[in-house]
Amino acid sequence: MRIALAVLRRDRRSQVATVLVALGVMIAVSLVLWLLAAPNGLQARADRTAWRDFWTNEGGRSTISVATTRDVYRGQLIERFDVARNEPGDVPVAEGIARYPESGEVLLSPALANLVREAPAENLGNRFPGRVIAELGPEALKYEGELVAIVGNDAVSNGDKTTGLAQGGASYTDDYHGLLFLLTRVGLVVLVVPCLVLVASAARLTAAKRERRLAALRLAGASPRQVVGMTALETAVGAVVGSALGVLLAQPFSHLTAKISWEGGTWYPGDFVSDPVTTGVVAVLAPVLVVLAAVMGLRRVVKEPLAAEQKRKVRSWRLLAIAGAIAVFFFGITVAQTGSGGSRFTVVLLGLGAVALALVLAGPVVTAWVGRFFVGRWQKPSTLLAGRRLSGDPVAAFRGSAGVVIAVFTGSMALTMLPGLETTIPTSDRTWRDNAIVAEEVGVDVTPLRLATSAPIVTMTSGTVGDGSRDHYGPSVLVGKCTEVALLMTGLNCGEGPAVYAPSTLRWSHFRSSSRDGEVKAELPDRYETRPFTPAGYRYEAVIDPELLPAVQGRVSLVGVPTTAENREAVHTAFMRALPGAPLTELARGVRGDTLTEDLERATIIGLSIAGVLGGIGAAVAAAGSVIDRRRTFGALIAAGTPIRVLAHALRREVVLPVLAATIAACAAGIVMGLGLLTLARGMMGGEDLPLTPWVVTPVAVGMLVALVAALACGPVLRGISPRDYAAE
Repeated sequence: MRIALAVLRRDRRSQVATVLVALGVMIAVSLVLWLLAAPNGLQARADRTAWRDFWTNEGGRSTISVATTRDVYRGQLIERFDVARNEPGDVPVAEGIARYPESGEVLLSPALANLVREAPAENLGNRFPGRVIAELGPEALKYEGELVAIVGNDAVSNGDKTTGLAQGGASYTDDYHGLLFLLTRVGLVVLVVPCLVLVASAARLTAAKRERRLAALRLAGASPRQVVGMTALETAVGAVVGSALGVLLAQPFSHLTAKISWEGGTWYPGDFVSDPVTTGVVAVLAPVLVVLAAVMGLRRVVKEPLAAEQKRKVRSWRLLAIAGAIAVFFFGITVAQTGSGGSRFTVVLLGLGAVALALVLAGPVVTAWVGRFFVGRWQKPSTLLAGRRLSGDPVAAFRGSAGVVIAVFTGSMALTMLPGLETTIPTSDRTWRDNAIVAEEVGVDVTPLRLATSAPIVTMTSGTVGDGSRDHYGPSVLVGKCTEVALLMTGLNCGEGPAVYAPSTLRWSHFRSSSRDGEVKAELPDRYETRPFTPAGYRYEAVIDPELLPAVQGRVSLVGVPTTAENREAVHTAFMRALPGAPLTELARGVRGDTLTEDLERATIIGLSIAGVLGGIGAAVAAAGSVIDRRRTFGALIAAGTPIRVLAHALRREVVLPVLAATIAACAAGIVMGLGLLTLARGMMGGEDLPLTPWVVTPVAVGMLVALVAALACGPVLRGISPRDYAAE
């Protein structure tokens, strides 16, 4: 122990290596704690919004009815809950809700209350008729600026019958919360590997000199236990300090993370905080793993001190690890698709981590192949020197490329998933014109809406056309007067007289309505005119004039109004006031889709930036370490007359050549893993297509650029070497 401490006090290179180990462990610990805190943040949101999880309580006690709708004001989503009593008595409410609002009473979130005070009443405030009795507390909101309203009514349409506003047992592993859970777990796996590479590169900064020193001590009579103890102490100093700093850094990092938006808003500061047990386990486990890795690297020195200078050979069997890891990953995909809960992702994440580690394990094999190729075909001295280094010590030569390879793997995987995930997000399908406001699932009289606005009101009925059997549902159609529907629907051109507007003649003639106030069946006449119409969206495949279905006339399931820029907000407010509980689905779907798309893009950029920075730093540290480890070799070459410029070119080739070969394989592996994860994610959210874009190969070019920049970092270290270093060694 005294020898180890003396080395740390007096050897400058050991001090630099210890500092870099501390920094690497600090980054790794803080990053792991950050990613492990994500489920806590998601669960905290789920707990605060558990009162919104309603279910129909048919046959049981149903104190109230609740209709949940999403409204929009100037591009911002408003979560609206229209409530009405079914029976007298107390209504339980969740924390943050002052009390149940009776008819004519309203509860607003603070942010929405501010908007209502600032906006003209006809544009926003009139959407919430009644007296504001209180504001919702933070315990009932997803995030601080969320727009939420609970509106008391005499009766609501489309309502779910339930016992109150205090349900519990919410989980964050469903819908888009489940998507974020999966993304954070994937990020944890693929970002920890570059952290480990960075720590390993820092720990190997003086590996060659340490091995020579420890081998000499073994030959001088030091026991294996003493040699292992020296290494453990040298490594533990930096690892323990780095772990402590990582835990301290995690706290301000969590507050910074809370400012990252998801689902339209940021987080409360206490959401992204790991529990004490997790923090303690990570803080202890990180230095233990670093010390174990350092000790495991001493096997040659302990067993064969005279072999410390020999280069380690690599075997081609390492390539089989990639095939095995991919097999584990796709087995995990199968398990995840048939399981439930957050634990179903465990095998998938293990397989993903195994693939990343397999790429690092197989990298030296590719590096050796590249080195032998250039040794046999060299034309410049720098290429020969680089090839001899790559083929002679491929493990050390690849160490600088490992972080970049993982970054390329991560980037290709993310860019494979992103386009596919974006197509699963519900967005406006362009069925309706931009100036149209359409309420769906209308189950009340529309007379109040006619009294509230002078704009033309279009009533429609939605349904399906099938073969008449009970269990058969054909294409979705809309029944409404064509000249009126054309004011709302994109691409509909009407002619005189009743007709069916469709891309081709309808295959079936039995119509069945989909309104909530009772099913209506009707049959099209034997002969009718079909006029060409190509729907702009996917929701309705045909429009039928009501004269062809007399039994349906008078039934209403959709109501729409064409608006102008001047009256749009006022008409919107009239809809919400006159038809409580009838969702304006298209408006909310477009805003929500844009929000979630931005969330996915933001998460991808953050993850790729972290992976790229870690990979670049690891490559720079490893490149500088390779120069330090070979000071004697470079000193001898310089003493023999080799120009610094030739050595600098050789160093750049040492870093760039294996990256060029390995990143192509990493890019292919990333695409395969991305398609697998995309299949899993789309199984959670729907969708079938697996689109690929040319952007998936861009990480290869970026990886080459990062490797080149990292190689340039060893230039100052190389210029500091002189023939005197050879004499000193």
